[in-house]
Amino acid sequence: MTAITVRRNLNRPLTVMEPFYPTSFLEDLERWVGDTWETYTPVDHIHPRLDMYEGKDEMVVKAELPGITKEDIDISLEGDSLNIKAEKKQESLAEDTTYYSCERYYGQYFRTVTLPYPVDSEKVSSTFENGLLEIRLPKAEEAKAKHIEVKVK
Repeated sequence: MTAITVRRNLNRPLTVMEPFYPTSFLEDLERWVGDTWETYTPVDHIHPRLDMYEGKDEMVVKAELPGITKEDIDISLEGDSLNIKAEKKQESLAEDTTYYSCERYYGQYFRTVTLPYPVDSEKVSSTFENGLLEIRLPKAEEAKAKHIEVKVK
């Protein structure tokens, strides 16, 4: 059986790969990971999760917006794009409050959906209940399927 000798620099953290790869590879990897995290900037908004499906004469979009109130939602149609915007404001707490955990998201939700066909913007409707936004987008007349009768000569 062959013994593997590992020499370790005590000024560097030990990595699992160290016995198997040359030192220069590990130094390059550590530098790359370090550079990646140094340039990381957090996202200023998140995309709400949504379902989108087509019914007989309409498109239905359902978006999850937990902790949002109706007043904080903005929906707009621009051409063939549906825009959903919302903002969840952080609760104000007393100055002497100590957090033990803060994992909930506060900030802006934003999502743009490209619609597959023209919709009748005058008949678009939406409802919001228990953090679920539902938008109904009726098809425009030109987008509806038309039956064409075949005539015999």
